[in-house]
Amino acid sequence: ILSSLAVAGVAFPLHLPQDAQALVQFPQRLHNRYIMVRHGESELEVRHKIQSNPGMKYDVTWSLTEAGRAQMHSAARTIQEELDVTPSWIYTSNFQRAYQSALILREDCYLLFADMRTEFSGLLDPRKMGALELQDISTMDLVWENDLQDISSRPPAVTSSLEPTASTESCLDLYRRAIECFSRLEGSMFGEDIVLVSHGDTLSLFCAALYGTDLGRHHLDWAFEPGQVRLVDITKAPQNNEYDPKDIRGTLAIPPTGADA
Repeated sequence: ILSSLAVAGVAFPLHLPQDAQALVQFPQRLHNRYIMVRHGESELEVRHKIQSNPGMKYDVTWSLTEAGRAQMHSAARTIQEELDVTPSWIYTSNFQRAYQSALILREDCYLLFADMRTEFSGLLDPRKMGALELQDISTMDLVWENDLQDISSRPPAVTSSLEPTASTESCLDLYRRAIECFSRLEGSMFGEDIVLVSHGDTLSLFCAALYGTDLGRHHLDWAFEPGQVRLVDITKAPQNNEYDPKDIRGTLAIPPTGADA
C-alpha cells in the first residue's frame, strides 16, 4: 500500500506511530491519586471468619459492627483532615461490609450518590479463598506463607465446584485484577482523587503492584487493618525529569518539563 501511494506522489510520514498502550504497565506514573480504604470491622472480624464467595456478598449477616462504623467515620476524617484530600469519586466492592463502609464515607466526605460507583465486575472483591470459606481467619497464615514461596500458589479449591480453580486466587490473579482496574480508571479519568473501598488482600496486592514491590510480601509490606486508609500518589514527575511516555488515553497526557503542576 505504501509503495503504491509513493508512486502516486502521496506524501506519508517516514516514521510510523508507536503502538498504543491499552493497559497500565506497573510500576508507572499515574494520572490520578488513589485513596485505598479497607472496610470497617464487620461480624466476620468479630467471629474470626473468612468470607469471599461472591454468592454470599449480599448476606447482611456480615454487616459492619458499631466499631466498624466508627472506624469509617474516622477514615473520612483522616482523608479530609490528615491527608487534606477532597475525593472526587468513591469506587466500592459490592460485598456488604465494603458497600456499607462506602456509604458512610460518601456522606462524611459530602459526595453525591452520583459520585459513588459500585463495582459489579469483581475487580474490588475480596481474594477468593476457595475451601477456606467461613474457616477461621488463622488459616490465612498458611496462605501468606505460600505466597512468600510462590506468587502463583492458590488457597485450596472447592473440589465440588464445577470449575474448582475459579474458586481461588493467587497473587498473580490479583495482579491481573490490578492491571484491569487501574487501566479502566486511568483511561477514563484524569487528575482525580479516587477512593477505593475494598478488602485486605486485594488492597495490599494492589499496592504491591502499583509500587512494583514483591507480590509475595504484600501482607508484610502493605497490610491493611479494618478501616485503614492509605494514599497512593504516583502522579509526580521523576526526580530526573524524564517522563515515561506510556499513556493509555491515546494522546500524551503527561505534560512537558516545566508544565508539571
